[in-house]
Amino acid sequence: MFAQDELIAVPNRPTVSTPAQPVQRGVLETEWGVDAASWYQDLNGLLKFGVSKNFELRVTDFPILATSGTHGTGDVTAGFKYRITQGSPHSPSLAFMYMAKAPTAGDGLGSGEVDHVFTFLASKDLRRHHFDFNLSANLLGRSSGGGFDRSYLNALAWSHPVRGKWGVTLELSGITSPVSSAPGSAQFLASALYTVKPRLILDCGMVRRITGNIPNNLFIAGFTYSIANLYSGKH
Repeated sequence: MFAQDELIAVPNRPTVSTPAQPVQRGVLETEWGVDAASWYQDLNGLLKFGVSKNFELRVTDFPILATSGTHGTGDVTAGFKYRITQGSPHSPSLAFMYMAKAPTAGDGLGSGEVDHVFTFLASKDLRRHHFDFNLSANLLGRSSGGGFDRSYLNALAWSHPVRGKWGVTLELSGITSPVSSAPGSAQFLASALYTVKPRLILDCGMVRRITGNIPNNLFIAGFTYSIANLYSGKH
């Protein structure tokens, strides 16, 4: 059992990449953040539950989304993460994640189709350096004719403690376009992290566009909080 003060948050934000490590068994954890650029803003959330040591259920939501003068609610996605192997001094942690998008977004804020995302995740600690690598295959539902378009995402993140409760995260990520007539995109992220307590971690940073039809500069800020161990008192 985990006492309330022994809950340890496992942040998935603010990076595009997700760590292979799931939340603790029985722990319900949430993440919320804001993204803001000149023509794009959103409020985004993630709810995670550790069903077992290696299996995590996940739901994401965008209750507020605004882009190019259109605003409303975004899509909801749900799925799971399963850790295949736990890391050792000589090998990384490996995991698989599946997410399905429900087309709940308002008019002009989503494709209106169901999408599927399959992700391979690898995480490794090298002394005080932590690395997360993700490779995703996205199956994007077509609005006409049925079937799916495909795009692929790569993301590599590095994080390191700086001093006291402060840490830093850097990430390079890119995604291909599902159509040949449009370019893919790539970006660089830099963020500071502050651990208020093991169960509560704050983040704040910037994302800089490298290429593609994405904001040139995007401000990001949010938090990760372990709410409770729902298995507490159970064997």
